[in-house]
Amino acid sequence: MSAQTKNLDSFYSAFELLVKTGKKAVNSINEDPSHLVKFCNIIQSARENRIHLVGMGRSGKVGMLFGEMLKNIGYEVSYLGKSLAKPVRANDVVIGVTGSGWTNFTTKAIQNAILRKAKILAFTGDGKSLAARLADSIMIIPRGYVKTGSLRAESTGKITSGAPLTPLGTLFEMTTMMIGFGVISGLIEDSTVKGFNEGINKVLTAVDSTLHNIRKNETPLQHFINTIEPYSLRPENNLFIFGSGLDSVIASISSIRLSHLGIHVKSAYDWRFRNKGDLLISISGSGVSSRTLERVKSAKLSKMKILGLTSFPESTLAKKSDILLEIEGRHEEVSVELRQISDLNFFIPAFEYAAAITLDSCVAQIAYNLGITEESMRAEHANIE
Repeated sequence: MSAQTKNLDSFYSAFELLVKTGKKAVNSINEDPSHLVKFCNIIQSARENRIHLVGMGRSGKVGMLFGEMLKNIGYEVSYLGKSLAKPVRANDVVIGVTGSGWTNFTTKAIQNAILRKAKILAFTGDGKSLAARLADSIMIIPRGYVKTGSLRAESTGKITSGAPLTPLGTLFEMTTMMIGFGVISGLIEDSTVKGFNEGINKVLTAVDSTLHNIRKNETPLQHFINTIEPYSLRPENNLFIFGSGLDSVIASISSIRLSHLGIHVKSAYDWRFRNKGDLLISISGSGVSSRTLERVKSAKLSKMKILGLTSFPESTLAKKSDILLEIEGRHEEVSVELRQISDLNFFIPAFEYAAAITLDSCVAQIAYNLGITEESMRAEHANIE
């Protein structure tokens, strides 16, 4: 075990800051829930029409996660800019996800949707931005500074120079994920506000339990971080991160963050290029997802290292992983992909949120250990939309 990860302060600071920012957004929404009710009413107005999600990068992935949840409760959903995107028509709802509120592709899509008489919703961190001004209703992340330990962050997700808390919008994206799950729960229940808070509480319960388990036994987390960290210095080795269903979206979100550390992260489409010594991070709430286990099996045959995240420490994934992080949130050891859609009507992906902020916090710790600054991480970020 390296001396660098004996102190996990950066992990804990990042984790607690992400949760604290989410709670701050929830409290802000509850101070005047009329905005939440309006937001949900507009979504419900599209029950006989179509909902379109639009966003770039990790914001787009968070939008996709929200869209998949909408599908689970019976909405027809399309993703603008994707190969199977559907036409936007009058009375459809377009939901933009943009931290700055100025993302070119997202705002252009919103403007075009308005010309087609669609209704506009937005998740944004700036209430005065173009996206916010164009929208019929917005969910906004509170602005201002939040301090936790040695790390300081703005609600827009920008971290002070040299503070390695996975910058580039992480706070906005993780908070949007949490608020999105609350909105889904609000759409399910008769009382929007009650449902919203019940969904948030499910997510926070999973997060609190996960953090409690980690504090009780830090060894798995230390080994997890120690295993990933050297890949930042090994351009000849690849890192793959894989999940099925909603977990695949979490994998995509986390892969972007890991790539900002200089790690050679490969997509699922590049699986054929795997080699001995490569690393696979497998995400499965149930630990029995057949698609995920297929990857684990082939990774074993290729002599790759396997890190697992699941809610079930006795599951197949847990037993086949070299290192396991137990993430709370899933209560049934049944793969979501095998369930009937009717069984998903009240499904809130608390495991997915807990897994996402755990992985983001690991990135913060690795960045600290290696002295990777915000500036160097930005240099690894895509610079053309």
